[in-house]
Amino acid sequence: MENFFVKKAPTGAFTAPPVIRRYAGNPILTKNDIPYPADFAFNAGVAKFNGKYYIAPRVDFFGENYPPSEWIGTAFGTSDDGISFTIDSEPCHFWYQGEELLWCNDTRLTVLDGELYASFCFNSSHSERPGIARWRGKGTDFDCICLGLPQQRNMILCPFKTKDGLYMRLERPANQYKEPFHIWYSLSPDLRYWGDSELLLGVEDVPYANKKIGGGAPPIKTRYGYLLIFHAVDSDPARKVQLKYLSWDMRYAAGAALFAPDDPTRLIGITENPLMLAEAPYETGNDELYVENCIFPCGAILEEDETLRIYYGAGDWCTCLAETTLEEVIAQITPCERIAEKATVPFRLCDWKKNQ
Repeated sequence: MENFFVKKAPTGAFTAPPVIRRYAGNPILTKNDIPYPADFAFNAGVAKFNGKYYIAPRVDFFGENYPPSEWIGTAFGTSDDGISFTIDSEPCHFWYQGEELLWCNDTRLTVLDGELYASFCFNSSHSERPGIARWRGKGTDFDCICLGLPQQRNMILCPFKTKDGLYMRLERPANQYKEPFHIWYSLSPDLRYWGDSELLLGVEDVPYANKKIGGGAPPIKTRYGYLLIFHAVDSDPARKVQLKYLSWDMRYAAGAALFAPDDPTRLIGITENPLMLAEAPYETGNDELYVENCIFPCGAILEEDETLRIYYGAGDWCTCLAETTLEEVIAQITPCERIAEKATVPFRLCDWKKNQ
């Protein structure tokens, strides 16, 4: 337990293993593919459902003539090959108790019980609220099953039930006054009422994170266990640069964690190095970038031949695709256990230990 209290320094110069192959035609989605006003099209949830690929990218607009807020949030599109997507002329409409929730983004798509679901972050005037909605089966309308309390992002509905028959979701609650932020999970009997919340993965468990981590794509059930592609963030003042919209010293990387085949909440392995870092021209050094050094996975599809497709946002401006194989990812994972068995360490004790 002593290691749990160690304050992590900036994580330094990590390298990503050569197992990720970026699609030669990246980016696969930009603002030019959105049929209404947009400056960015990124952080896209992707799922394969009934033989077709569905995509739900986040769309932002920062022009002088700001469009109606219903155009800002989540787009929706389909593809036959998972590469060339056609975006619907209407954005996603999330309906909750008879009204539409405007400005929902960072959507993930999950196939569960023969239905397509979207989990999202609703940017309300009372802070960020996580939600889960079911697609109506045509068009871009989704019906919200639940809408959670602030302040949460990276809500991900898992595409399976636990051995006890409960639904599971990942979430990343945030405290604006104190980092780091970790990945949690909650369980539900009906997708509406959630509880039994507990820590899934802590920042202290990730060698290349010192600020926050968050769920990326919905976990994938494999013969090795449940595979989670996540994002990890470290901050280093030595990297600070002034970009077009803001100053920036963070690095967003993609990592992989493996959970037990009989228990999707028990960590059994993690990649000691990032699975992906920002390296390509469209990921770093591009005038279109909103932020620097940013790989943000939101979709992962394991094909029948065990090719693993990873869909990710790059620089908070576009959507890209990379491929690897299940075996190659598993080979990068080092067996481990979570450092803190449960999130029950009193904060005053934690602060006292740091100062000893």
